[in-house]
Amino acid sequence: MSIQIPPDSRDERPEDLPVAPSPAAPLRQRAWRFWSKHRTLLWTLHSVWALATGAVVIWLAHEQYGFVPWIVLFLGLTWLSTLYFGRMTAKAPAGADPARPPGAAAEATSYVTRVMYQETLFFLLPFYFYSMVIDAPNVVFMALLGSLAILSCIDLVFDRWHRTSRVWSLLFFALVTFAAVNLLIPLLVPVDPTMATRIAAGVAVTCALPLALQGKRPSRREAAFLALATAIFLSVVIGIPRLIPPVPLRLQDVAFAAGIDRESLELTVPLQDAVRSATLGDGLYVRMQVFAPTAVPARVNLRWEFDGEPIRDTRMIEITAHSAGFRIWDAFRPESGRIEPGRYDVILETQARRVFGTATIVVNP
Repeated sequence: MSIQIPPDSRDERPEDLPVAPSPAAPLRQRAWRFWSKHRTLLWTLHSVWALATGAVVIWLAHEQYGFVPWIVLFLGLTWLSTLYFGRMTAKAPAGADPARPPGAAAEATSYVTRVMYQETLFFLLPFYFYSMVIDAPNVVFMALLGSLAILSCIDLVFDRWHRTSRVWSLLFFALVTFAAVNLLIPLLVPVDPTMATRIAAGVAVTCALPLALQGKRPSRREAAFLALATAIFLSVVIGIPRLIPPVPLRLQDVAFAAGIDRESLELTVPLQDAVRSATLGDGLYVRMQVFAPTAVPARVNLRWEFDGEPIRDTRMIEITAHSAGFRIWDAFRPESGRIEPGRYDVILETQARRVFGTATIVVNP
């Protein structure tokens, strides 16, 4: 007996049967089309949100020195994330446009990386603000950190630069790493801010170079630019220390007086911001209270200026600041025995003239 096979099903095999589309596939396609169409608008709105959260982080970071080690650990995770994102970019097909918007996986990885940068930078800003002085050279570094924090919130610009420029990747991560490690080292190890700055510069360059290379061997031109950028970074950070606030030291309080008890450092005749020369004796005294969150050895100096001209420098004083900080005082006693009317400025600085406090008093006729 023979079995008849229907003609319409005789040649059909299981793999030839139609496969029902996954219910999630159309949803993913619609979501991706929506994202591609409105990508610029959505990232712009997110940039505004990132700036708002950054302001909250600045407020929360006030006096929170205990969180600094965790921020450095957070930065280490950022390093791993950035390195992974760079490897993904390096594996892009030959001839692909690096400026083209990334795919979903790369977009998500880049987003996580930017968020880590943003929170790290905004957390660091208050600590450098405490130690910098508006009319001192180190305001430049504070302005640079603030600019990088804002730039990291401009998602489209930051993402494009980070994917297309190795020099940018090197300098950006080197600066962020330097700022974090420079603050952390004095909190963990009893070294002065100058030594901490040198160590932090070396750590920053060592960590930033792998990110700049992004898993690819650079061309000769790229290698030359990377070497030049590294040399400039180290030259500025180590060679011009005046540009870097001596974190974590900062001026907490200052007072002028016509006299002082040298044992207790109590002011005998406190003065206001403006005084008459007749109320002064043979000298003008100043007492400064310095804050430090932990034991920080430092060499500090008080420099006096009269109407913008230097008139006195104290010797470098070796001090180890403890959790309560320290007090330092000095007196300006002219040979004439009379304090001339004018403006007197006192600048508090560490070695290499890293200013972290100023005080001003006006003596009227």
